[in-house]
Amino acid sequence: MGTHRLVSELSLDKPLHPVRVKVICKGPTVVGSGFQKTVLIFGDEKGNTIQATLVRDLEASADMPLEEGHSYEIKDFELSHVIPERVRLTRNRYNINITKSSVILKIDPIKHFSFYCFPNWDDLYRGLHHPKFPIDIYGQVIGVGFLEEYIMEPVNGNNGIIDHKIRFFVLHIPNVVIKCVAYGALAHVFNDLWNSIDADIVLCVLP
Repeated sequence: MGTHRLVSELSLDKPLHPVRVKVICKGPTVVGSGFQKTVLIFGDEKGNTIQATLVRDLEASADMPLEEGHSYEIKDFELSHVIPERVRLTRNRYNINITKSSVILKIDPIKHFSFYCFPNWDDLYRGLHHPKFPIDIYGQVIGVGFLEEYIMEPVNGNNGIIDHKIRFFVLHIPNVVIKCVAYGALAHVFNDLWNSIDADIVLCVLP
């Protein structure tokens, strides 16, 4: 019996051995009545991913060390089924629940996988990809427009706020051109990056 399990091997029917994972994504922290909750995405050394929930008492004296991009061994966690009505951030049917009883140890970095989820474009175009699962799209940037102003929808009786957007085109395999638009602060970031690059070929990943 190994000392730890892969994410894909987790099951409510098996003993919960420790897992060794990399924090791929750390979502915003939601503060409730006496607690705060953070949703994370973990990946293991085989490229498997799983959603995790970290719940902490607001009065706790120390935070649990979980930083995006770092790798950890996690012991004494709880496991639960993903609630069907929610959007599933991974294809794993389980969710790791990290509580105050869990033990978190920092380990050597896990670097073997990018953890991107690249679906087949034909499946996307034909509507065969399940809408509750996230996807990543990649391709070559073949055209970028200029920053444009647009008026956001009025909220709570306030007049619409003027913001910016930028249109760009990505050539996806096999020879499919995808029309894209970035809005707000992301539009400015994309525009600055594009104007600072002098490479002949620019690849883009859209998470």
